Amino acid sequence: MGRTIPSFRQLLEIEKLDWTDFKKRLPSKKDKQAFDEIFENAKLYTSYLSNAVNPIVFESVIMGSLFCNYKALLEIGKEEKEGEEDKVNEDTITNEAKSLAENKPHGKVVFDRTCKKWQGLIDSLHREDRHLLLKMILETCNYNENCNMVIDEGDSKYPIDYLFFSTAIIQQQKLIDKISKNHGIETSINKTLIDFMPRMN
Repeated sequence: MGRTIPSFRQLLEIEKLDWTDFKKRLPSKKDKQAFDEIFENAKLYTSYLSNAVNPIVFESVIMGSLFCNYKALLEIGKEEKEGEEDKVNEDTITNEAKSLAENKPHGKVVFDRTCKKWQGLIDSLHREDRHLLLKMILETCNYNENCNMVIDEGDSKYPIDYLFFSTAIIQQQKLIDKISKNHGIETSINKTLIDFMPRMN
């Protein structure tokens, strides 16, 4: 009899178990809850992430969590603008991609490679989420041309995936800091997106 191949959901659980020692060493209960939330966010997109066919499960965890956080931050931003509509469609994506190619060629390279790597995920999402994911990727690749120029120094030294993830995390942290400041919430190193999300009962 052949071996059974684990499902992507099982792979997520195995990956989480591999990080048990790291989680145990986190300094507070709140940090441990935030760590668990990263995996819970990724689980929301399990069926879609499995279509990415990525052999590095932790990268899928990060992408799923970044996307979930991005959507949460957009919702918080909408509430702050009091219902202002910011509709994302194929035309806005196409126009932003053209602008990226013209103004930030290194960012366009990161965008193309990121989209190619995550094509299975992009194709499997519903239209609205697909547009939001592409918008997140575009905004990340449009962030800072100097940051994106590290791809000239060699992919082996600075993998495109980690460049993308690092830039996305920086952007999200800046938004969290801005929200904290606007609401008079004391910013500390331990503040994470989980602190701004409504608690589920």
